[in-house]
Amino acid sequence: MRLAIIGGSGGVGRWLLAVARENGEHVKTLVRDRRRLPADLGAIGVVEGDINDRRAVQAVVAGSDVVLSAIGADGLGATTVYSRSAAHIVDAMQVAGVSRLIVVSSAGLEDDPNMNRLFRRVLAPLVLRNVFADMRSMERLVIESGLVWTIVRPAKLNDGARTGLYRANERLLPERGSRISRADVADFMYRAIADERTIRKIAALAY
Repeated sequence: MRLAIIGGSGGVGRWLLAVARENGEHVKTLVRDRRRLPADLGAIGVVEGDINDRRAVQAVVAGSDVVLSAIGADGLGATTVYSRSAAHIVDAMQVAGVSRLIVVSSAGLEDDPNMNRLFRRVLAPLVLRNVFADMRSMERLVIESGLVWTIVRPAKLNDGARTGLYRANERLLPERGSRISRADVADFMYRAIADERTIRKIAALAY
């Protein structure tokens, strides 16, 4: 299988590269700075460029079977990185005739009774409002794209181990689920490629 990984140098993206290599997949990845990648990449193809560079996005997407996006913003200020990346990825996939898309979003984009009160009343509407607004735009673009999409909404991310032991609910977090490792988000994304139950679904992940 030929995978295009957008954002391969980020926390989830690096784990996607590792899982793909472990399973012997052919991989190309788009990164802003290849120096942030491990030195030993094997046969992984690297395209260095920004998500705003349509040609770079098209170069990674062309010839792939599945696109996995693990793009993340650098801060909490106003951003369009999620919506712009989604627009360019969708456009590149439509041009290349690639249909399967899996993207990382975030839990908390809609009111979720399984999240704690501090998050619902302070963090989501105030601290994270800029990032969440752009993530909602990204989700709309993906849903309306006509592609075979899966949106992944993880709980609070950490750098824990890859366990394969997590729960997934549609749209809202599993009860009392508050965290998940970046490694396990990547694990779910890879498994979702062949899991028809995730097609055109929003999956919320937590332990």
